[in-house]
Order: sequence, then structure tokens, then C-alpha cells
Amino acid sequence: MIRLEHVLHPGRSAWSLCRRAKLSLYRLLAANQVRRMRREQRISCSCGGELLPFKRHRSYGVCVNCGCYVNRYPPCLHDLKRFYSLDRYWGRWMQLKGAPTIEFRTANDLKDGRIDCWFSLLQRFGPPTGRVIEVGCGHAAFLGELSRRGYDCIGVEIGQDVSEWTRRHTALRIIPGAFPDVELPECDIFLAFDVLEHVHDPAAFLQKAHAILKPGGTAILQQPTIRPEQGYVLDPPLGEDFERMFDDVEHLWIFTNANLRILAKSSGFQILDDQSRWRQCHEILVLRRPVESRWERNS
Repeated sequence: MIRLEHVLHPGRSAWSLCRRAKLSLYRLLAANQVRRMRREQRISCSCGGELLPFKRHRSYGVCVNCGCYVNRYPPCLHDLKRFYSLDRYWGRWMQLKGAPTIEFRTANDLKDGRIDCWFSLLQRFGPPTGRVIEVGCGHAAFLGELSRRGYDCIGVEIGQDVSEWTRRHTALRIIPGAFPDVELPECDIFLAFDVLEHVHDPAAFLQKAHAILKPGGTAILQQPTIRPEQGYVLDPPLGEDFERMFDDVEHLWIFTNANLRILAKSSGFQILDDQSRWRQCHEILVLRRPVESRWERNS
């Protein structure tokens, strides 16, 4: 059906048609990609709690102990490593979700306030100098800012092609590999922004973070966290962000503070802040490795 606007604005109509055609193609490619992913099965939470059915999304269960939402059928690690590539995740997947692709993310992140938020946290809780390791650094916008301020910066990125792209565009040291299964030096600051919800084993992740942090070192993590104590009592959970966050390809965990406190304590960390956030679905957890940890006292 030809509308008047198509006649009056042929250029705009052609651009809109092209955009819709591209979006349909991205959806088709993404659907095929997701359909081929092999799935595992998870029967308990990271805290050991039993999972109850979640009526709003059959892929997730709810932990009876800590209230964490757990992806019961996560993609296997091998397929996730392939998924987080330059063309699949940072290209087609971002375009499908209407998010900036990797080449536009630095400008986006400098503009939307997240980097200012992270800087303020680092000034409050971290040392003014030292070595920084950021896991899941992606385009490494924040690491680049820290490097310009004199920090010794190392990034970790799961995809070989992504790590090479970032190294080429930033001249930073970027190590390819899936954390925690990657060799890293000691650091003073450990960072992971919007990463923990993607990993298969958050307990192992935090244990390795503790191991590479120097005594007194600081870890700053950002991940979707439902906080009933801050009024996060919504139905569905996370309200208008529910569909975006309960994505059973990307997100293996939707945390609660109760779950994160269990993980932090079992990994030997002291919690400095579990109330801050950049914005909803991007809640902050700041941890410190004690100067004398209980692991050292027992050794």
C-alpha cells in the first residue's frame, strides 16, 4: 500500500525500508546463530540453593535461598566463546538490540555517564596509582582513560578477534581468553562491568579475582542486581527492563544482593559498597581483598 508520505518523502521512505530490511536480516542471522547453540542444564544456584520454576520465563529458575534468578539452560562455554566475537556479538547482536556496535561504543560510553560513575567509585575506593585489570574490557574506553591518568592497564577479552581489534585501536595490552582460565599478573584494581551475569561460574570468577588482587586491592563490579531493600519489588522483576535482561542467551544470572554477599564472603572479600549503581540493571558491587585474609591466616 502506497501512502502519501512515501510520495512526499521518497528518500526517507527508502531509508526506512532499508533499515527494516537490515533489521529483518539481523534477526534471521541471530535466530539461526542462537538455534545452533548447544545448551547445558543447571539444577542449583551458585550458592547451592534449589531452583524453583519461574512462571514468567521457563528458562530461568528462582533460588530458594537467595532469590537469584538462574538460567537453567545456559549455552555451553565453547559456543559462548564463539558467540562473543567481533562480527556476531559486537556486530549483528548489537545491531539487533539497537545498541552501538564496537566502533561506536567509546563515544557512547563517554557520553552516557557510566565512565564518570566508575571514576567516582575508583576515587572513593581505589588507589590513585597501580595496575588495573579489566575483564570483559571490550572496546576498553575506561581502560584508555585510566591509562592516560597514569595507571598500568591490562584488559582481558574472551574473543581473540575482539582483543586484537581493541589492541589495534587503543595500543593497550589486551589478553585474549576466558577468565578465570587465563594467566594474569597481580593487580591493585580489578574491574568487571556488565560481565558477571555472562559467566558460567561466578564463584570461580570471584575466587580468581581475589587471587590476583594484592592484599588491600579493590574490585569494582557492575551487574544486574535485584535489590528489594532499595524498593526493587516489581512485577515482572526489573519492570520495563524485564525482557531485555532476562535474555537466556547472554544472561546466565540475574543477581540479588543476598547472592552476591554469599559469593563475596566465600571468596574471601570484604564488601565496601553494595548499594550504588550507575542505573537500573547496572548495579555496583565494590569489594576489597583484606590485607590479611582468612586464607592467609589459615595457611
